[in-house]
Parts: sequence; structure tokens; C-alpha cells
Amino acid sequence: MVALTHPDLAEVFEKGMKFVTNKDYTRAAELFKKAAEQGHTEAQFYLGLMCEGGQGITKDDQQAVSWWTKAAEQGHVLAQNNLGLMYEQGRGVTQDYQKAATWFCMAAEQGDTEAQYTIGFMFANGEGVPRDYLQAMFWLSKAAEQGDVASQFKVAQLSLGTIYTPDSNVKQDFIEAYKWFSIAGVDGDGNAKDGLEIAESYLTPSAIEEAQRRADEWIAKQKK
Repeated sequence: MVALTHPDLAEVFEKGMKFVTNKDYTRAAELFKKAAEQGHTEAQFYLGLMCEGGQGITKDDQQAVSWWTKAAEQGHVLAQNNLGLMYEQGRGVTQDYQKAATWFCMAAEQGDTEAQYTIGFMFANGEGVPRDYLQAMFWLSKAAEQGDVASQFKVAQLSLGTIYTPDSNVKQDFIEAYKWFSIAGVDGDGNAKDGLEIAESYLTPSAIEEAQRRADEWIAKQKK
């Protein structure tokens, strides 16, 4: 195989993307494979997607994992998250929650919201990692701040402390619980109302006012 230069690889990849746009997945896959075999990270990621979906190439979860591993090892955040999902679900690989957690952590550290939620959930449930509510709160809070509704709801629950989880070591904070239940409700979580009522029952009128002020302030910042 003749080695291509970085500009050549980029050109091959861009041609592949044009074929994707035109829904000519077979020719796109051929070009992605050409670039992927010589280390082009984005081509490796997209080739993995096509292997997983069976677009322009034979559907093959093992090949998807193989290409995503190559991209993930080069720091591709979406490939890292996808690998986490494959190990979590046992698709193309033997199910392994520890390996899933490793890849989710790597993606989460790069700011991927989905990975932050998932690894936070895994810490809360002790899946693939030791149960650690503080670590769960750490990662879920990051995803919540990025607007992930499921994380907002979970942060609100964890803020209830031992009322929600008897063995929790997260500091109980009903104002923050109210704030995040309120935000989750605005963002469309159907269960937030019940949580809001629980948090409200532990707060004075002035504390509720403060909690709502925090929620309104957060929402206003997101609209800028």
C-alpha cells in the first residue's frame, strides 16, 4: 500500500463525506477504509459507524468495535463513547462493564455529555466501578450543566441525600434539589413535579424563593 500524506488522507476523507451526502454509501465506505487503514481518525470513526449500521458495507459489530478502538485510542471522543456502549451492551465484544466504564470516563473527561451521564449513572449503581455517589454527583452535575435533562433529574434526586438513597454520602441540599427538579421540569422531565413537591416539603417559603431564583438564573443563562 502506498502511504498517503496527511493532506491526501484529508482529501480522501472529504470525498468520502461527499458520497455520504449523496447517499452513495458503498463508495463512501471504500474511501473511508482507504483513509482509515492509514490512521485517519475521522475515517476510522465513520467507517465504524457504517460497519455498525451496515451502510455501504457488511453489517459487522466486531469491525465497528475494531475501527472505533483505533479512533478512540487517538482520542476521538465519540468513538470512545460508542466503544463504551458496545462493551456495556456486549455488542461485537464480550460484555464488560469495567471496560465500558473506562471508555465512558475517557469520553466524559473530554466533555461528552452522554458519557458524563452514563458514567455518573454507573457510579451511582456500582456498575463497572465501585459505587461512589460523590463521583456520580461529579459527573452528573457536569452533564446537567450542559443541559442533559436526565442528569438534571438525577442530580436533583442525589441532592435529596439519604431521603433518596439511604447510604448516600452526598451532602443534603434541598435548595439545589428544588433548583434542579425545577430546571428538569422546564426541560421536559415528566417526573420532575413529584420531586419538586418532595424538596418543597423540606423548605421554608424564603428557601423556595431562593431555589427558584437559582433555577431562573440558570435557565436565563442558557438562553443567551
